[in-house]
Amino acid sequence: MGALIQDGAMFNHYRIVRRLGAGGMGEVFLAEDTRLNRKVALKILLPEVAADPERMARFVQEARLASALSHPNAAHIYEIGEAGGTHYLAMEYIEGETLEARLTADPAKADRPMELPEVISIAAQVADALDAAHAKNVVHRDIKPANLMIGARGHVTVLDFGLAKLMPSGENQAASSSQIATQFLTSGGVVLGTVSYMSPEQALGREVDHRTDIFSLGVVLYRMATGRLPFTGATSQETLARILQAQPEAMLRLNYELPEEFERITRKCLEKDRERRYQSARELLVDLRNLERGPETAGQTRSGSSSGTIRAVIVDDEELARQLLREYLRDAGGVEVVAECANGFEAVKAIAEHKPDLVFLDVQMPKLDGFEVLELIDPGTAVIFVTAYDQYAMRAFDANAVDYLLKPFAGDRFRKAIERVRQRLGSSSPAAPRIAAPELSAMARSPEQRLERIVVKDGTKVHIIPIAKLDYVEAQDDYIALRSEKKNYLKQQTISSIETQLDPKKFVRIHRSYIVNVERIARIEPYTKDSRVAVLNDGSQLPVSRSGYAKLKEMLGDAG
Repeated sequence: MGALIQDGAMFNHYRIVRRLGAGGMGEVFLAEDTRLNRKVALKILLPEVAADPERMARFVQEARLASALSHPNAAHIYEIGEAGGTHYLAMEYIEGETLEARLTADPAKADRPMELPEVISIAAQVADALDAAHAKNVVHRDIKPANLMIGARGHVTVLDFGLAKLMPSGENQAASSSQIATQFLTSGGVVLGTVSYMSPEQALGREVDHRTDIFSLGVVLYRMATGRLPFTGATSQETLARILQAQPEAMLRLNYELPEEFERITRKCLEKDRERRYQSARELLVDLRNLERGPETAGQTRSGSSSGTIRAVIVDDEELARQLLREYLRDAGGVEVVAECANGFEAVKAIAEHKPDLVFLDVQMPKLDGFEVLELIDPGTAVIFVTAYDQYAMRAFDANAVDYLLKPFAGDRFRKAIERVRQRLGSSSPAAPRIAAPELSAMARSPEQRLERIVVKDGTKVHIIPIAKLDYVEAQDDYIALRSEKKNYLKQQTISSIETQLDPKKFVRIHRSYIVNVERIARIEPYTKDSRVAVLNDGSQLPVSRSGYAKLKEMLGDAG
C-alpha cells in the first residue's frame, strides 16, 4: 500500500507527510488534517483486512474502545471513516520516541538498566492510563515498549489499543460474547500480542481480564530496570513455556542499585496466578508513587538510630567463609558480630539468645539448612543469604531476605548489601515475607530432593521428626498435624506443600486431608458401601477416598 500513497498525496482531507510504520492490519502515516490544521497519525487498513468481516470488526472495535478513553496518557481517536473504498482511522500524533527505541538506541548499552527515577515515572504514567482504561472495562492486552511513546519532557502516552477488548459488564453475559473475545484473542491459530510480554493466561489462549495488562507492565518494569527480559527462549514456543513455568532471575543480581521494594512490586506484577498479582492498576500506581517519594529517612532502627551499630550473627559451616565475612564487616564498620555458628542448631540457639538485628545465613549446612533455620527464628530479623548456590535466590527474596550474596562476591557488592540492611532496619514497617518459611523450605528443594526431617517449633522448644518415624499427616486448615511415635505435633504448613517434599514411594495421599506412611498400614477395610478406611499398626483409622484407594492398590496390590 505504501507504493500507492506517496508523501504529499491527499487522502480525503488529509495530506500525507510520511510513512511512520506498518502493523498486522495496515500502515500508519503522519498526515496533516487540512480542515483543522493539525498533525494526525493516520492508520489505513490493508484491502484484505477491509474485505474480511472479522478483521474489519476488530478495526471498528479498536476505534470504539480507544475513543471511549479520555486520559492524558492515552492516545486519542479523532475519526473513523472511509474514502474511495479504503477504511482509515485518524489518531492523535505523538511526537517523541517509543520506549523500545529508547532501550535499543545504542546497541552497546542495550542490556543496561535505565535510571530508577525514569523507570518509576514511566511505569506510573502507564499504570495511571491503564487505571482509566480498566475503569471503562477496556483491556489493552498488548502493553510493551513499542506501544509506549515518550515525549521530550518525559510524558508517556500509551498507543495502540488495537488488541483491546470490551470486558463483559454483567452477570448475563451471552455465550457469543465469550466466543467473540476468544476470536479477538487468537487469529488463524496465532496468539496475538508480543510473546515476551504476554501473561500466562494470554499464552494459554484463555479469557483475560485487566490483570493481564498488569503482568505485561511487570515485564516492561523488569526490562527497564535490568536491561533484560524476564522470560526469553530461542523460539516463541520456548518463551511461552518460560512464561508459564519459569521464575525470572532475581533483579537485584542484575542491578545492585535497585531498592528491594522495587523488586517486590515487579514480582507482584509477574505473579503467574493472577489472583496473587495486583488486583488493580490503581494499587500498583499507589505503590509506585510511594516508592517515588523515596524510603523513610527519619525512622529508627532496631538498634536505636539509622546510623547505630548493627548486631549480627554469622552462620556458615565453612570457617573460611565466616572469616571472610568478618573481614568485610570490619572494613564496612558499624556492625558488631555477637555470635558465629557452624550449623543450623547452633544458629537457632544463638539467634534466640542474642536477638540480633541481622543474620548472615548459609543455605546448605549440616543438621539444619538455612531455610529450616528461617522457620525457627523471628520473622522480623533481617537476613542476608550467603551461599554458592544461585538456584535459591528467588526463594530467598520470597522470604523477604534483605539480600542474596552469591559466593564469591566482591567488597563493593557486600557494602551494597549492608546498606540495604540499614534501609530495612530504618523502615518503620518492614515488608512481611511473601511466602511462609515452611512453604519456602519446600520450594527451595529440587523435585528429586526428598525431605529427611521435619522441623517443628513449639514455643521455646524445637522438635526434629525424622521422616522414617512419621506415621501420617493430617490437614487442619492452614496447619498440619504430624503423628510420630504416638505423639502429635502441629506445624503451620499446607498439606499440599509437604506432600511435594515426601517420597511418593513411601507416602501416599489417601484422602484430601491425610497422607500416610505406607509402611504403617496394617490393612484396608470397607467402611460403608462406597468408602474404606486404612487401619494402621497402632490401631488408628484413616479415611480413604476413591482416588486414594486406587493409589494404594497400585502400590500394595488389591487390598480388598
